[in-house]
Amino acid sequence: MSTLIFLLCIAVAVGILGRTLYRRYTVLTKVAAVPRFDRIGERIQAVLIYVFGQKKFVTPEQPAADKGAGWMHFFIFWGFSILAVQVIHMFVRGFVPGFTLPLLSVDMLGGPYLLLKDLVQIAVLISISYAFYRWLVSHPARLYGYAPAEDRLRGQSHGEAVLILGFIATIMLSGYFYDGGHLYAHQGAEIDKERMWQPISNLVGSMLFDLGGSGLAQNASNAAWWVHNLVILVFVNLLPVSKHFHIITAVPNVFFKKLEPVGSLSKQELETSLSFGTSYVNQFTWKQVLDMYSCTECGRCSSHCPATISGKELAPRQLMLNLRDYLYDNEGAVMQTPELAADAQEPVTVGENIVGDSLIHDDVLWACTSCRACEEACPVLIEYVDKIVDMRRHLVQEEARFPAELTRTFKAMETQGNPWGVDASERGDWAEGLEVPTMAENPDAEYLYFVGCASSFDDRNKRTAQSLVKILKSAGVDFAILGSEETCNGETARRIGNEYLFQSMAEMTVEVLNGYSVKKVITNCPHCFNTLRNDYPQFNGNYEVIHATELVDHLIKQGKLEFAANGEKSITYHDSCYLARYNDVLDAPRNILESIPGVSLVEMERSGRFGMCCGAGGGRMWMEEDADKRVNLTRVEQALETNPDTVAVACPFCMTMIDDGLKAKGKEEDELPALDVMEIVAASMK
Repeated sequence: MSTLIFLLCIAVAVGILGRTLYRRYTVLTKVAAVPRFDRIGERIQAVLIYVFGQKKFVTPEQPAADKGAGWMHFFIFWGFSILAVQVIHMFVRGFVPGFTLPLLSVDMLGGPYLLLKDLVQIAVLISISYAFYRWLVSHPARLYGYAPAEDRLRGQSHGEAVLILGFIATIMLSGYFYDGGHLYAHQGAEIDKERMWQPISNLVGSMLFDLGGSGLAQNASNAAWWVHNLVILVFVNLLPVSKHFHIITAVPNVFFKKLEPVGSLSKQELETSLSFGTSYVNQFTWKQVLDMYSCTECGRCSSHCPATISGKELAPRQLMLNLRDYLYDNEGAVMQTPELAADAQEPVTVGENIVGDSLIHDDVLWACTSCRACEEACPVLIEYVDKIVDMRRHLVQEEARFPAELTRTFKAMETQGNPWGVDASERGDWAEGLEVPTMAENPDAEYLYFVGCASSFDDRNKRTAQSLVKILKSAGVDFAILGSEETCNGETARRIGNEYLFQSMAEMTVEVLNGYSVKKVITNCPHCFNTLRNDYPQFNGNYEVIHATELVDHLIKQGKLEFAANGEKSITYHDSCYLARYNDVLDAPRNILESIPGVSLVEMERSGRFGMCCGAGGGRMWMEEDADKRVNLTRVEQALETNPDTVAVACPFCMTMIDDGLKAKGKEEDELPALDVMEIVAASMK
């Protein structure tokens, strides 16, 4: 009879789970398509690294505040993975008493497995205790939500998390009672061997036996078997309707990760698209919806987000939860979405426009610096920036609704070819007297130095371009610039959401570069670097793009640059997001600084891939910012904690933000300067 009841329980649980998963899968088939079935080997490798290797949780580079929770999750994940064998045994034994998987008898691999299982359960229980402490005692904002961006999350009940933790603890404890009772309900040589391999279960069984003999041990084992299996059946049905859906979706979400350069954004087909941005829930791609399913609500993204930290409306976690909840509320409507007719003139939409007052406020989208700190921190590789840019595209291209100051930026880019709005004829003035050849004069130059708008027009950043020219000439590098033929590459327009303007500027730039048969490009601006390297291949702009720090690091190693001692100096280096997180340029600037005699490099707590944004990316350079919510001030405070003599940067946007931040903190240039790495190198050369 008990077997029949157990079979009925399984049938009900599987039926409910199957229906829920079917609905979720159907939604994926009804939203926008995106190709993610290529390069299978790389995708499998990603699963091994990020899911089974738990890389995001245990990487030594992560901030200290993340490490405790990271190891906690590591042990819970691997505890469940190892105990999967035990779960199989306990379920099958409901129909086949004494069942054991092949090779797992106690005389073979079963003995070591029993020992491992016994110890792992303790590790999981310790980890669960730490999780209970965080939820019930310490109440970290990373779990409960950051004000003000996550006030909605802060106001919600968190009982689900405590319930799930209780389920996990129950599974662990019932496992001990099941095994312990079994060890003392029976006698024999086989049981004696099992006792030797299960010290903790043996202790539990001994206590049961002392309390009531073999009868109590058997009853406890039977009761534990029912509790264990029923909790698991309830647990698996809670997964798809809770934040723990990631237990099911994490593997596919990582498997279908973006394999194109993370610095590239999708290219819109402007001539054939029926919509020019994302504003309805069914316009997201199936991978973006899978991201929504996979959010663990762990808060790592928000804890690293400069917008959240500075008190703005954006918190990546809240953004994802708002989208996910709206999707769930409209799941039935999405499932019934009709196929788009071949001659359709309007897109098929579900629900209401989610961008605006109804769900995702404009200020949420405009707060993003596109720094990717959220994506770097996310353990299941959720992609945030592409969703935000897609919604910005809707605001700019379909609604013409954007911060007023961007009107000037767009006009300047359209009429003068640069966001500064300076006359295009002045683009080459920074090089006056330096005898810098142009591509027109030296079309066979090995390198094109793509100067960028900041170093061409901004007085402070012109010094960086001049320093780089001095370095290149000293090392004998064959290079040239475009001069008046150079125009903005459009990076700012694309990140803001003006895809039409970006594509027109990209096509013009590619035409010029390809006209000179350019093969190699040097940039000092990480934004130019990323766009030319990762976006321009979409427009037949295929170049070997190298950042100035990479080239100079190479020149130093070749012995083409030598330095003179110039006193002792403590330097802290601020990582540009578009170098570190977008393009893995981490070592080159540090190698350069450490090769200069007398320089002592001191790292900020947040550095490298976990460095904090200066606040200028994603078009924020051109938008106003409330005085009490300035990202650059927070970053400068972090730099000042290292007590440096100089703050080094490798990006013109970072230069502007760090320099302004230092002055706002009362640090003038003669007291504590912000210098580009190229300036430091040029000043230190023999």
